[in-house]
Amino acid sequence: MPVKTLDHVNIRTPDVPATAAFFRDILGLEARAAPGAEHIDKGCWIHDPAGHPIIHIGPVKARYPSDDTTPFTAARGSGAVHHVALECDDLPDMLARLERAGRPVSRVDFDAANLVQLFVEEENGVLLELNFRSAAT
Repeated sequence: MPVKTLDHVNIRTPDVPATAAFFRDILGLEARAAPGAEHIDKGCWIHDPAGHPIIHIGPVKARYPSDDTTPFTAARGSGAVHHVALECDDLPDMLARLERAGRPVSRVDFDAANLVQLFVEEENGVLLELNFRSAAT
């Protein structure tokens, strides 16, 4: 099959530092300066525990190769993409992190799939689905 897996999600934002802080400080992922960015505030890649850069964060005004054929228009929220789902573990810890950060969260206990889902928006209004498999709480 030609498609193997999802490579990454790109978020273009007017506030790179706050967006990076959400993924780093609340979700506990590693934030590194994007290749070519002199500092994390200018461009950031968020890495999963295996070191893969799964979320790319860039400034709204940054120039991307695709802008020539598909001009970018800044917007708030998930737009045409409804949400991004991340597989997680340690549901109690994540709930505590979100509560400490004052983040509204919607919880769905999907017993038929042995799954707990938390829905939360990051700094730019992008909806995240945090999935916890076998989370019996």
